[in-house]
Amino acid sequence: MKNKFIKYILSVAVASCLTGCFDLDHEEFYNIDADGFPTTEADLDASIVGVYNTLADSYIQTGMDNCGAVLNMLPTDEMNTSWEHTWRQQDRFLWTANDCTAPENVYFKYQRGVTKATRIIDALEKANIAEAKKTKSMAELRVLRALYMHLLHSLFGPIPVVTDPAVANDVSVEWKPSRPTEEEMLSYMIKEIEESYQDLPVIPSSADWGHFTQGAALTLLMKIYMGAKQFDKVNQVADKIIGLGAYDLLPDYKAIFDINNEGVGNKEAIFVIGQTTSNPKYAWTWFACVMPSSPLYGGTYLKTIWGGLKMPWAFYDKYEEQDKRLETIVRYYTDTDGNKVDYRQVDHPKATGAAPMKYSEDPEQKGERQSNDFIMFRYADVLLAKAEAMNELNGPSAESVELVNKIRRRVNATEIKLADFNKDTFRDFILDERGRELYCEGHRRDDLIRHGKYIDYARKDGMDAKDYHVLFPIPQKALNENSNLKQNPGYEN
Repeated sequence: MKNKFIKYILSVAVASCLTGCFDLDHEEFYNIDADGFPTTEADLDASIVGVYNTLADSYIQTGMDNCGAVLNMLPTDEMNTSWEHTWRQQDRFLWTANDCTAPENVYFKYQRGVTKATRIIDALEKANIAEAKKTKSMAELRVLRALYMHLLHSLFGPIPVVTDPAVANDVSVEWKPSRPTEEEMLSYMIKEIEESYQDLPVIPSSADWGHFTQGAALTLLMKIYMGAKQFDKVNQVADKIIGLGAYDLLPDYKAIFDINNEGVGNKEAIFVIGQTTSNPKYAWTWFACVMPSSPLYGGTYLKTIWGGLKMPWAFYDKYEEQDKRLETIVRYYTDTDGNKVDYRQVDHPKATGAAPMKYSEDPEQKGERQSNDFIMFRYADVLLAKAEAMNELNGPSAESVELVNKIRRRVNATEIKLADFNKDTFRDFILDERGRELYCEGHRRDDLIRHGKYIDYARKDGMDAKDYHVLFPIPQKALNENSNLKQNPGYEN
Protein backbone atom coordinates (compact mmCIF):
# COMPACT_ATOMS: atom_id res chain seq x y z
CA MET A 1 0.00 0.00 0.00
CA LYS A 2 1.40 3.37 -1.02
CA ASN A 3 2.39 5.53 1.92
CA LYS A 4 -0.39 7.99 2.66
CA PHE A 5 1.51 10.14 5.15
CA ILE A 6 3.02 12.63 2.76
CA LYS A 7 -0.31 13.20 0.99
CA TYR A 8 -1.96 13.87 4.33
CA ILE A 9 0.63 16.24 5.65
CA LEU A 10 0.76 18.23 2.43
CA SER A 11 -2.99 18.73 2.57
CA VAL A 12 -2.67 19.89 6.18
CA ALA A 13 0.10 22.25 5.18
CA VAL A 14 -1.92 23.74 2.34
CA ALA A 15 -4.94 24.16 4.59
CA SER A 16 -2.82 25.92 7.17
CA CYS A 17 -1.39 28.29 4.57
CA LEU A 18 -4.87 29.09 3.29
CA THR A 19 -5.93 30.20 6.76
CA GLY A 20 -2.97 32.58 6.86
CA CYS A 21 -1.36 30.98 9.88
CA PHE A 22 2.09 30.25 8.51
CA ASP A 23 3.74 30.21 5.12
CA LEU A 24 5.54 26.88 4.99
CA ASP A 25 7.26 27.44 1.66
CA HIS A 26 8.36 31.01 2.23
CA GLU A 27 12.05 31.42 1.44
CA GLU A 28 12.81 34.37 3.73
CA PHE A 29 12.84 34.70 7.51
CA TYR A 30 10.71 37.70 8.33
CA ASN A 31 9.56 38.65 11.80
CA ILE A 32 6.92 36.25 13.12
CA ASP A 33 4.72 36.55 16.18
CA ALA A 34 5.75 33.53 18.22
CA ASP A 35 3.23 34.47 20.93
CA GLY A 36 0.33 33.92 18.53
CA PHE A 37 1.36 30.70 16.83
CA PRO A 38 0.51 27.87 16.85
CA THR A 39 -3.03 28.17 18.20
CA THR A 40 -4.18 24.66 17.32
CA GLU A 41 -2.62 21.23 16.95
CA ALA A 42 -3.39 21.43 13.23
CA ASP A 43 -1.29 24.60 13.03
CA LEU A 44 1.53 22.82 14.82
CA ASP A 45 1.34 19.75 12.56
CA ALA A 46 1.44 21.94 9.47
CA SER A 47 4.43 23.91 10.71
CA ILE A 48 6.39 20.74 11.45
CA VAL A 49 5.58 19.48 7.97
CA GLY A 50 7.19 22.65 6.66
CA VAL A 51 10.48 21.67 8.31
CA TYR A 52 10.31 18.17 6.83
CA ASN A 53 9.46 19.60 3.41
CA THR A 54 12.78 21.39 3.35
CA LEU A 55 14.43 17.98 3.71
CA ALA A 56 12.42 16.67 0.77
CA ASP A 57 13.62 19.62 -1.28
CA SER A 58 17.30 19.48 -0.32
CA TYR A 59 18.54 16.00 0.51
CA ILE A 60 16.28 14.62 -2.21
CA GLN A 61 14.81 16.95 -4.78
CA THR A 62 12.87 16.66 -8.00
CA GLY A 63 15.60 16.70 -10.62
CA MET A 64 18.20 14.97 -8.41
CA ASP A 65 20.75 17.58 -9.48
CA ASN A 66 22.21 19.79 -6.76
CA CYS A 67 20.85 17.69 -3.91
CA GLY A 68 22.51 16.29 -0.81
CA ALA A 69 21.99 12.59 -1.52
CA VAL A 70 23.74 12.80 -4.88
CA LEU A 71 26.59 14.78 -3.31
CA ASN A 72 27.13 11.72 -1.13
CA MET A 73 27.13 9.37 -4.16
CA LEU A 74 28.54 11.02 -7.26
CA PRO A 75 32.07 11.86 -6.00
CA THR A 76 32.49 8.25 -4.83
CA ASP A 77 33.19 4.90 -6.46
CA GLU A 78 29.50 3.86 -6.45
CA MET A 79 28.33 6.31 -9.13
CA ASN A 80 29.48 8.13 -12.25
CA THR A 81 27.82 10.32 -14.86
CA SER A 82 27.91 10.99 -18.57
CA TRP A 83 26.34 14.40 -18.05
CA GLU A 84 28.17 17.69 -18.08
CA HIS A 85 27.87 20.90 -16.03
CA THR A 86 27.27 20.51 -12.27
CA TRP A 87 26.94 16.72 -12.58
CA ARG A 88 30.44 16.38 -14.02
CA GLN A 89 31.74 18.91 -11.52
CA GLN A 90 30.72 16.62 -8.65
CA ASP A 91 31.80 13.43 -10.39
CA ARG A 92 35.27 14.66 -11.35
CA PHE A 93 36.16 16.78 -8.28
CA LEU A 94 36.07 19.93 -10.44
CA TRP A 95 34.34 22.21 -7.96
CA THR A 96 36.05 25.36 -6.73
CA ALA A 97 35.28 27.96 -4.09
CA ASN A 98 33.66 30.19 -6.71
CA ASP A 99 31.99 27.46 -8.75
CA CYS A 100 30.28 24.93 -6.53
CA THR A 101 26.59 24.85 -7.45
CA ALA A 102 25.31 21.72 -5.73
CA PRO A 103 27.02 22.26 -2.34
CA GLU A 104 25.91 25.88 -2.34
CA ASN A 105 22.32 24.81 -2.97
CA VAL A 106 22.19 22.37 -0.08
CA TYR A 107 24.18 24.66 2.24
CA PHE A 108 21.46 27.29 2.22
CA LYS A 109 18.59 24.80 2.24
CA TYR A 110 20.00 22.89 5.21
CA GLN A 111 20.57 26.21 6.96
CA ARG A 112 16.95 27.06 6.23
CA GLY A 113 15.87 23.79 7.82
CA VAL A 114 17.76 24.63 11.01
CA THR A 115 16.28 28.11 11.12
CA LYS A 116 12.73 26.93 10.48
CA ALA A 117 13.03 24.41 13.30
CA THR A 118 14.37 27.09 15.65
CA ARG A 119 11.47 29.41 14.87
CA ILE A 120 8.86 26.75 15.52
CA ILE A 121 10.59 25.51 18.69
CA ASP A 122 10.39 29.05 20.03
CA ALA A 123 6.74 29.41 19.04
CA LEU A 124 5.89 26.01 20.51
CA GLU A 125 7.43 26.88 23.87
CA LYS A 126 4.96 29.76 24.17
CA ALA A 127 1.93 27.99 22.69
CA ASN A 128 -1.15 26.79 24.57
CA ILE A 129 -0.97 23.22 23.28
CA ALA A 130 -1.67 20.00 25.21
CA GLU A 131 1.46 19.06 27.13
CA ALA A 132 1.86 15.58 25.65
CA LYS A 133 1.58 16.95 22.12
CA LYS A 134 4.00 19.76 22.93
CA THR A 135 6.58 17.40 24.43
CA LYS A 136 6.54 15.04 21.45
CA SER A 137 6.63 17.90 18.94
CA MET A 138 9.49 19.62 20.75
CA ALA A 139 11.53 16.42 20.70
CA GLU A 140 10.81 15.91 17.03
CA LEU A 141 11.87 19.43 16.09
CA ARG A 142 15.08 19.28 18.12
CA VAL A 143 16.10 16.01 16.47
CA LEU A 144 15.11 17.23 13.02
CA ARG A 145 17.21 20.35 13.57
CA ALA A 146 20.12 18.12 14.60
CA LEU A 147 19.70 16.18 11.34
CA TYR A 148 20.13 19.35 9.28
CA MET A 149 23.16 20.22 11.37
CA HIS A 150 24.65 16.77 10.81
CA LEU A 151 24.14 17.06 7.05
CA LEU A 152 25.85 20.45 7.04
CA HIS A 153 28.70 19.19 9.20
CA SER A 154 29.29 16.21 6.93
CA LEU A 155 29.74 18.38 3.84
CA PHE A 156 31.31 21.56 5.25
CA GLY A 157 32.71 20.79 8.69
CA PRO A 158 31.67 22.76 11.79
CA ILE A 159 29.74 25.88 10.80
CA PRO A 160 27.45 28.31 12.63
CA VAL A 161 23.70 27.69 12.49
CA VAL A 162 20.75 29.64 13.85
CA THR A 163 19.64 28.13 17.16
CA ASP A 164 18.84 31.51 18.77
CA PRO A 165 15.16 32.39 18.27
CA ALA A 166 15.94 36.11 18.40
CA VAL A 167 17.98 35.65 15.22
CA ALA A 168 15.62 33.14 13.62
CA ASN A 169 12.56 35.34 14.07
CA ASP A 170 13.98 38.67 12.94
CA VAL A 171 16.06 38.95 9.79
CA SER A 172 17.15 42.47 10.77
CA VAL A 173 19.20 41.16 13.72
CA GLU A 174 22.90 41.32 12.98
CA TRP A 175 24.34 37.83 13.22
CA LYS A 176 27.97 37.33 12.28
CA PRO A 177 29.33 34.45 14.35
CA SER A 178 32.65 32.75 13.87
CA ARG A 179 32.80 29.04 13.18
CA PRO A 180 32.30 26.71 16.16
CA THR A 181 34.89 24.11 16.99
CA GLU A 182 34.39 20.49 16.02
CA GLU A 183 33.73 19.60 19.63
CA GLU A 184 31.17 22.38 20.08
CA MET A 185 29.12 21.36 17.05
CA LEU A 186 29.24 17.65 17.84
CA SER A 187 28.36 18.24 21.50
CA TYR A 188 25.36 20.36 20.59
CA MET A 189 23.93 17.79 18.18
CA ILE A 190 24.50 14.93 20.61
CA LYS A 191 22.91 16.82 23.49
CA GLU A 192 19.84 17.72 21.43
CA ILE A 193 19.25 14.09 20.48
CA GLU A 194 20.04 12.54 23.85
CA GLU A 195 17.70 14.94 25.66
CA SER A 196 14.87 14.39 23.18
CA TYR A 197 14.70 10.91 21.72
CA GLN A 198 12.86 9.23 24.62
CA ASP A 199 9.93 11.61 24.12
CA LEU A 200 9.39 10.17 20.63
CA PRO A 201 7.33 7.07 19.87
CA VAL A 202 8.99 3.70 19.33
CA ILE A 203 6.45 2.57 16.74
CA PRO A 204 4.85 5.36 14.67
CA SER A 205 1.20 5.44 13.77
CA SER A 206 0.42 5.23 10.06
CA ALA A 207 -0.29 8.99 10.11
CA ASP A 208 3.14 9.65 11.64
CA TRP A 209 5.09 7.54 9.15
CA GLY A 210 8.04 9.62 7.99
CA HIS A 211 8.31 11.49 11.29
CA PHE A 212 11.18 10.90 13.71
CA THR A 213 10.85 7.99 16.11
CA GLN A 214 13.17 6.84 18.88
CA GLY A 215 14.89 4.48 16.46
CA ALA A 216 15.36 7.17 13.82
CA ALA A 217 16.75 9.63 16.38
CA LEU A 218 19.13 7.01 17.75
CA THR A 219 20.27 6.08 14.24
CA LEU A 220 21.10 9.73 13.62
CA LEU A 221 23.04 9.76 16.89
CA MET A 222 24.86 6.59 15.81
CA LYS A 223 25.78 8.27 12.51
CA ILE A 224 27.20 11.28 14.34
CA TYR A 225 29.31 9.02 16.56
CA MET A 226 30.45 7.06 13.49
CA GLY A 227 31.72 10.24 11.86
CA ALA A 228 33.54 11.14 15.06
CA LYS A 229 35.00 7.61 15.28
CA GLN A 230 33.67 7.23 18.82
CA PHE A 231 33.15 3.53 18.30
CA ASP A 232 32.35 2.71 21.91
CA LYS A 233 29.36 5.06 21.63
CA VAL A 234 28.44 3.62 18.21
CA ASN A 235 28.29 0.16 19.74
CA GLN A 236 26.18 1.35 22.68
CA VAL A 237 23.70 3.24 20.53
CA ALA A 238 23.39 0.37 18.05
CA ASP A 239 22.49 -1.88 20.98
CA LYS A 240 19.77 0.58 22.02
CA ILE A 241 18.30 0.53 18.52
CA ILE A 242 18.36 -3.25 18.42
CA GLY A 243 16.90 -3.35 21.92
CA LEU A 244 13.82 -1.38 20.84
CA GLY A 245 12.59 -4.55 19.11
CA ALA A 246 11.00 -2.43 16.39
CA TYR A 247 13.21 -3.45 13.46
CA ASP A 248 14.32 -6.51 11.58
CA LEU A 249 15.87 -7.47 8.26
CA LEU A 250 13.24 -8.27 5.66
CA PRO A 251 13.75 -11.72 4.12
CA ASP A 252 13.81 -10.30 0.58
CA TYR A 253 16.23 -7.49 -0.28
CA LYS A 254 14.07 -6.17 -3.13
CA ALA A 255 11.06 -5.96 -0.84
CA ILE A 256 12.71 -3.26 1.26
CA PHE A 257 12.41 -0.83 -1.66
CA ASP A 258 9.11 -2.03 -3.13
CA ILE A 259 6.62 0.81 -3.38
CA ASN A 260 3.89 -1.60 -2.26
CA ASN A 261 5.79 -2.23 0.97
CA GLU A 262 5.94 1.35 2.25
CA GLY A 263 4.65 2.34 5.65
CA VAL A 264 4.83 0.99 9.20
CA GLY A 265 4.79 -2.61 7.96
CA ASN A 266 8.31 -2.24 6.56
CA LYS A 267 10.30 -3.29 9.61
CA GLU A 268 13.67 -2.55 8.04
CA ALA A 269 13.00 1.11 7.20
CA ILE A 270 13.89 3.35 10.15
CA PHE A 271 13.55 6.83 8.63
CA VAL A 272 12.20 7.80 5.22
CA ILE A 273 11.74 10.99 3.24
CA GLY A 274 8.19 10.89 1.92
CA GLN A 275 7.54 11.73 -1.72
CA THR A 276 4.34 12.25 -3.72
CA THR A 277 3.45 12.87 -7.36
CA SER A 278 0.39 14.85 -6.24
CA ASN A 279 2.77 17.77 -5.67
CA PRO A 280 5.55 17.94 -8.32
CA LYS A 281 7.87 19.67 -5.86
CA TYR A 282 7.92 16.55 -3.68
CA ALA A 283 8.42 13.87 -6.32
CA TRP A 284 11.80 12.71 -7.56
CA THR A 285 13.27 11.46 -10.83
CA TRP A 286 15.65 8.64 -9.90
CA PHE A 287 14.47 6.21 -12.58
CA ALA A 288 14.70 8.80 -15.33
CA CYS A 289 18.25 9.51 -14.23
CA VAL A 290 19.53 5.93 -14.01
CA MET A 291 17.59 3.84 -16.54
CA PRO A 292 19.40 3.03 -19.82
CA SER A 293 18.32 5.44 -22.53
CA SER A 294 20.14 3.82 -25.44
CA PRO A 295 19.10 1.16 -26.23
CA LEU A 296 15.96 2.40 -24.49
CA TYR A 297 14.87 0.39 -21.47
CA GLY A 298 11.54 -1.30 -22.18
CA GLY A 299 8.50 -2.14 -20.09
CA THR A 300 8.45 0.94 -17.89
CA TYR A 301 5.87 3.40 -16.59
CA LEU A 302 8.30 6.20 -17.44
CA LYS A 303 7.53 8.59 -20.26
CA THR A 304 10.98 10.18 -20.16
CA ILE A 305 14.36 8.53 -19.62
CA TRP A 306 17.53 10.65 -19.43
CA GLY A 307 19.95 7.89 -18.37
CA GLY A 308 22.95 9.93 -17.23
CA LEU A 309 23.73 8.30 -13.85
CA LYS A 310 25.24 4.83 -13.56
CA MET A 311 27.11 2.47 -11.23
CA PRO A 312 30.69 1.98 -12.49
CA TRP A 313 31.45 -1.57 -13.61
CA ALA A 314 34.32 -1.74 -11.11
CA PHE A 315 31.79 -1.30 -8.30
CA TYR A 316 29.35 -3.73 -9.92
CA ASP A 317 32.15 -6.31 -9.91
CA LYS A 318 32.35 -6.16 -6.10
CA TYR A 319 29.28 -8.44 -6.02
CA GLU A 320 29.40 -12.20 -6.33
CA GLU A 321 27.50 -13.55 -9.31
CA GLN A 322 24.80 -15.17 -7.15
CA ASP A 323 24.27 -12.10 -4.94
CA LYS A 324 20.56 -11.25 -5.05
CA ARG A 325 21.31 -7.56 -4.62
CA LEU A 326 22.29 -7.65 -8.29
CA GLU A 327 18.58 -8.10 -9.02
CA THR A 328 18.24 -4.39 -8.21
CA ILE A 329 21.15 -3.37 -10.46
CA VAL A 330 20.46 -3.63 -14.18
CA ARG A 331 23.04 -5.00 -16.57
CA TYR A 332 20.77 -7.21 -18.68
CA TYR A 333 17.39 -5.96 -19.91
CA THR A 334 14.94 -5.94 -22.81
CA ASP A 335 14.77 -2.75 -24.86
CA THR A 336 11.68 -1.17 -26.40
CA ASP A 337 12.24 -3.14 -29.63
CA GLY A 338 12.19 -6.43 -27.74
CA ASN A 339 15.94 -7.02 -28.03
CA LYS A 340 17.95 -8.57 -25.19
CA VAL A 341 20.68 -6.16 -24.10
CA ASP A 342 23.89 -6.70 -22.16
CA TYR A 343 24.54 -3.10 -21.22
CA ARG A 344 28.17 -3.83 -20.46
CA GLN A 345 28.69 -4.49 -24.16
CA VAL A 346 26.92 -1.34 -25.35
CA ASP A 347 29.11 1.28 -27.01
CA HIS A 348 27.40 4.56 -26.12
CA PRO A 349 28.47 7.69 -24.19
CA LYS A 350 25.84 7.01 -21.51
CA ALA A 351 26.77 3.33 -21.07
CA THR A 352 29.22 4.12 -18.26
CA GLY A 353 28.07 1.37 -15.93
CA ALA A 354 25.10 -0.61 -14.65
CA ALA A 355 21.77 1.01 -13.79
CA PRO A 356 21.25 1.19 -9.98
CA MET A 357 17.47 0.66 -9.95
CA LYS A 358 17.10 -0.11 -6.26
CA TYR A 359 13.50 1.07 -5.98
CA SER A 360 10.54 -0.58 -7.68
CA GLU A 361 8.81 1.45 -10.35
CA ASP A 362 5.84 3.63 -9.41
CA PRO A 363 2.56 2.77 -11.19
CA GLU A 364 1.46 6.35 -10.44
CA GLN A 365 4.52 7.77 -12.19
CA LYS A 366 3.77 11.17 -13.74
CA GLY A 367 6.07 11.83 -16.66
CA GLU A 368 9.55 11.38 -15.25
CA ARG A 369 8.45 11.90 -11.62
CA GLN A 370 7.94 9.13 -9.06
CA SER A 371 6.57 8.98 -5.53
CA ASN A 372 8.70 6.26 -3.91
CA ASP A 373 9.71 7.16 -0.37
CA PHE A 374 13.49 7.55 -0.04
CA ILE A 375 14.87 5.37 2.77
CA MET A 376 17.45 7.44 4.60
CA PHE A 377 18.12 5.07 7.54
CA ARG A 378 17.50 1.34 7.75
CA TYR A 379 18.25 -1.58 10.02
CA ALA A 380 20.96 -3.23 7.91
CA ASP A 381 23.04 -0.07 8.36
CA VAL A 382 22.74 -0.42 12.14
CA LEU A 383 23.97 -4.03 12.09
CA LEU A 384 26.93 -3.18 9.86
CA ALA A 385 27.78 -0.14 11.98
CA LYS A 386 27.80 -2.30 15.10
CA ALA A 387 30.05 -4.86 13.39
CA GLU A 388 32.46 -2.08 12.39
CA ALA A 389 32.46 -0.58 15.88
CA MET A 390 33.11 -3.95 17.51
CA ASN A 391 36.02 -4.56 15.15
CA GLU A 392 37.53 -1.15 15.86
CA LEU A 393 37.26 -1.74 19.59
CA ASN A 394 38.44 -5.36 19.86
CA GLY A 395 39.10 -6.76 16.40
CA PRO A 396 36.91 -9.34 14.66
CA SER A 397 34.80 -11.67 16.75
CA ALA A 398 32.23 -14.39 16.19
CA GLU A 399 29.48 -11.87 16.97
CA SER A 400 30.67 -9.17 14.57
CA VAL A 401 31.20 -11.72 11.79
CA GLU A 402 27.69 -13.06 12.36
CA LEU A 403 26.26 -9.54 12.03
CA VAL A 404 27.82 -9.30 8.59
CA ASN A 405 26.70 -12.81 7.70
CA LYS A 406 23.09 -11.89 8.53
CA ILE A 407 23.32 -9.31 5.78
CA ARG A 408 25.04 -11.69 3.34
CA ARG A 409 22.87 -14.71 4.12
CA ARG A 410 19.75 -12.85 3.06
CA VAL A 411 21.14 -12.19 -0.43
CA ASN A 412 22.76 -15.59 -0.96
CA ALA A 413 26.29 -14.18 -0.76
CA THR A 414 29.04 -16.45 0.52
CA GLU A 415 29.22 -16.40 4.30
CA ILE A 416 32.52 -15.25 5.77
CA LYS A 417 34.61 -16.96 8.46
CA LEU A 418 36.24 -15.41 11.51
CA ALA A 419 39.48 -17.27 10.88
CA ASP A 420 39.96 -15.45 7.57
CA PHE A 421 40.27 -11.97 9.07
CA ASN A 422 42.37 -9.74 11.24
CA LYS A 423 41.32 -6.27 12.32
CA ASP A 424 42.60 -4.53 9.18
CA THR A 425 41.21 -6.98 6.65
CA PHE A 426 37.84 -7.13 8.41
CA ARG A 427 37.68 -3.33 8.39
CA ASP A 428 38.22 -3.35 4.64
CA PHE A 429 35.65 -6.10 4.14
CA ILE A 430 33.02 -4.21 6.13
CA LEU A 431 33.62 -1.10 4.03
CA ASP A 432 33.04 -3.14 0.86
CA GLU A 433 29.99 -4.82 2.36
CA ARG A 434 28.51 -1.47 3.32
CA GLY A 435 28.97 -0.44 -0.30
CA ARG A 436 27.27 -3.56 -1.63
CA GLU A 437 24.40 -3.40 0.84
CA LEU A 438 23.80 0.35 1.08
CA TYR A 439 24.63 1.45 -2.46
CA CYS A 440 22.97 4.69 -3.56
CA GLU A 441 21.40 5.31 -0.15
CA GLY A 442 23.57 8.35 0.59
CA HIS A 443 26.20 6.77 2.87
CA ARG A 444 29.19 6.08 0.64
CA ARG A 445 30.98 9.43 0.90
CA ASP A 446 30.88 9.42 4.71
CA ASP A 447 31.99 5.78 4.78
CA LEU A 448 35.00 6.40 2.55
CA ILE A 449 35.99 9.50 4.51
CA ARG A 450 35.76 7.63 7.81
CA HIS A 451 38.04 4.92 6.41
CA GLY A 452 40.48 7.48 5.02
CA LYS A 453 39.92 6.28 1.44
CA TYR A 454 37.75 8.97 -0.13
CA ILE A 455 40.55 10.91 -1.81
CA ASP A 456 42.63 7.81 -2.57
CA TYR A 457 39.71 6.13 -4.35
CA ALA A 458 39.11 9.27 -6.40
CA ARG A 459 42.75 9.47 -7.44
CA LYS A 460 42.79 5.79 -8.42
CA ASP A 461 39.81 6.58 -10.65
CA GLY A 462 41.79 9.31 -12.41
CA MET A 463 40.44 12.34 -10.55
CA ASP A 464 42.62 15.32 -9.65
CA ALA A 465 41.35 15.12 -6.06
CA LYS A 466 43.13 17.20 -3.44
CA ASP A 467 43.31 16.38 0.24
CA TYR A 468 41.13 19.40 1.05
CA HIS A 469 38.33 18.05 -1.19
CA VAL A 470 37.26 15.95 1.78
CA LEU A 471 35.09 19.01 2.56
CA PHE A 472 33.24 21.30 0.19
CA PRO A 473 33.86 25.06 0.21
CA ILE A 474 31.71 27.46 2.18
CA PRO A 475 29.62 29.36 -0.41
CA GLN A 476 31.01 32.78 -1.24
CA LYS A 477 27.62 34.36 -0.59
CA ALA A 478 27.76 33.12 3.02
CA LEU A 479 31.27 34.51 3.41
CA ASN A 480 30.18 37.87 1.97
CA GLU A 481 27.34 38.08 4.48
CA ASN A 482 29.52 37.20 7.47
CA SER A 483 33.06 38.56 7.67
CA ASN A 484 33.75 36.32 10.68
CA LEU A 485 33.02 33.14 8.74
CA LYS A 486 36.25 31.59 7.49
CA GLN A 487 36.60 29.44 4.38
CA ASN A 488 37.58 25.78 4.58
CA PRO A 489 41.34 25.20 4.14
CA GLY A 490 42.41 24.80 0.52
CA TYR A 491 39.69 27.05 -0.87
CA GLU A 492 40.93 30.38 0.46
CA ASN A 493 42.24 31.71 -2.88
